[in-house]
Amino acid sequence: MNVRFLAFLCVLSVPGAFAQQPLAIPPALDEDTFLLNVGQHVHQFYPGVNTTTLGVNGDYLGPTLIFHRGDTARLRVHNGLDQVTTMHWHGMHVSGDEDGGPQNMIASGTDWHVKYEVVNPAGTYWYHPHPHMLTASQATRGISGMIIVQDEEGSALDLPRTYGVDDIPVVLQDRRFLASGEFVVGPYGDSVLVNGTPHPYIDLPAQVIRLRLLNGSNSRVYRIGLQDGSTFNMIAGDGGLLNVPVPLERLDLSNGERAELLLDLSGMEGDSLLLMSYGSELPVTVPGSANILWETSALNGIDFPLLRIRVQAPTADPVTSIPAALGSATPIPETEADRTRVKTITGTGMVGMGMFMINGTMFNINVVNDTVNLDATEIWTFVNNSNMAHPMHIHGVSFFVLDRNGVAPPPEEAGAKDVVLVHTGETVRTIMRFEHLSNGYPFMYHCHNLMHEDNMMMLQFIVVDPMVGLLEGHDGVPVWVYPNPVTSTLGFRSSFPVRTVEVRDNIGRLVYSGNLGLAQNGSIDFGKLPAGLYPVTLRNGEQVARTIVVRE
Repeated sequence: MNVRFLAFLCVLSVPGAFAQQPLAIPPALDEDTFLLNVGQHVHQFYPGVNTTTLGVNGDYLGPTLIFHRGDTARLRVHNGLDQVTTMHWHGMHVSGDEDGGPQNMIASGTDWHVKYEVVNPAGTYWYHPHPHMLTASQATRGISGMIIVQDEEGSALDLPRTYGVDDIPVVLQDRRFLASGEFVVGPYGDSVLVNGTPHPYIDLPAQVIRLRLLNGSNSRVYRIGLQDGSTFNMIAGDGGLLNVPVPLERLDLSNGERAELLLDLSGMEGDSLLLMSYGSELPVTVPGSANILWETSALNGIDFPLLRIRVQAPTADPVTSIPAALGSATPIPETEADRTRVKTITGTGMVGMGMFMINGTMFNINVVNDTVNLDATEIWTFVNNSNMAHPMHIHGVSFFVLDRNGVAPPPEEAGAKDVVLVHTGETVRTIMRFEHLSNGYPFMYHCHNLMHEDNMMMLQFIVVDPMVGLLEGHDGVPVWVYPNPVTSTLGFRSSFPVRTVEVRDNIGRLVYSGNLGLAQNGSIDFGKLPAGLYPVTLRNGEQVARTIVVRE
């Protein structure tokens, strides 16, 4: 056994210091309209110690949302905080105005109503805040939750699916506490929380069980394994089911990534096992390793337990075997790509500090970095010339990994993904199809190390339909504006007569207004405005269309 792990166990064995607690299971909601109340609370992770938290419908974290493929997800997010927030549906294939990026702010005390068709396949997704430069702060304090998408393909398989019994959400986070009990917002924590539970255990039946893992940590990468070295089977990644189960002894899970694992506990009644993170095995360029040049933590570079599983009697109708075949996802052939974009990562810094850039550029909320045509298939190549590994995430799509340094990806990366860990000195090629318009709200691509994201390691792109302009209709009121981005004159075509137009800057100041005299076609002069994002409102009484126009 690793010496550092032994030392850590000695710390854990101090009498009364670390009592094990039953794993909290977030409630599962399967509703016509999901009401999500974001608010500030006080929670005791340790008896008698109060911690200020942020939660969704509760003290810490949020409920698990059950979506059904082909249905319309309707959500109302209420911001009960004293600052702005957003809500990003991580991994969901939605348009930009539904994605919940940093431009789609929810002001304090207001609601955001959003609805979108669920087109994702069965799988594990999640939601979390994405406000500009506040993401790490709000996520650290507890705003996030899982999304489980169900569909006919997944339901036809003999898999564990009784939520909280043999189908278990496992949100992995490390957190650091002050002596007062308050959270420290930073890259690393010294305490492991699983579903918000320190030192957790769970009683599970002696049969095949499913763990839905999510790395919800700010910076730490986990190397997952079982203490006894036994094999588990991975059946799904970020974007849904793999085509066949992949037997593994170790699995690296970077920030924002998800993985569904099957553990066969048959015949183990009365036994127990530990789900571990093997930090001692991580390369020194990966956050969570023993790199002494980066911010330290008691958990860095050591092997430590995540969850103790105590095996109980099987249920009345147990799953006792693992299917030989699973999903039917087909990787996109490289020959279908319309273009290739190269995203080069540079910079030298700490996990929570330093300036990392993409293509020599840092985030500017007023600048669109890429324009993509609707239904285009593109290869995005990530080249990491920095001094550490970065989990790269793209909004609004799922992608397939073509290769790493020219070598085909391992079987656990054969499925659809939305986060890929790009190691130092590595070139990773991904391929994806862009099937949703940005509708005036750019999509993000960024490092999902939240400390890097908040330090501007993020850029944005829009998806436009070059044939008809950008459809910007809201609530059934279609309006086309073109071109978007615009350099001088913006044209519009509306299904209703437009009486007035207002153009504001990104902090809400009116920069242009005019009476268009009930026109259904016309133009607006953007030539004198500086580069940036401009909310535009076209109005005729109760008929209103709103969009965001990019001035290049």
